[in-house]
Amino acid sequence: MADDSVLEEEDQAFVESPGIPIDLAATSAVGFIVGGLTAAAVYVSYPPHGRTPILAAGVGSVLLIVVLYLAVARLARLRAADWLIVGYAVALVGVTAFFIMVEGVQFMRDHVPSHLGVPMAAVAPRQPRA
Repeated sequence: MADDSVLEEEDQAFVESPGIPIDLAATSAVGFIVGGLTAAAVYVSYPPHGRTPILAAGVGSVLLIVVLYLAVARLARLRAADWLIVGYAVALVGVTAFFIMVEGVQFMRDHVPSHLGVPMAAVAPRQPRA
């Protein structure tokens, strides 16, 4: 029962605060940084370099997040550990969405005929001077 009252007090303090508490923002930022570094490592290791660096970056990142989650959950509060995961997920999903968008636009430029109004090149060819 004592744990329930502590959680209720934390929830009440969270609702009354005008912004995000600093510990939650900090753990979310750490998760975002780890997710961003993971995405960068996977992008740099993208084939033709092989799959091993990509798998190592992914597995290492997940293990690091699990260790950080357990440490934050033990030392701080569970909500802070949850925000670590949120920051990590936002970074990975954001980077993935960005690269899907970039590749989708490139695919459209490569496969859609120009008579439909999609330019094939960013710069129009020069007209020779007469």
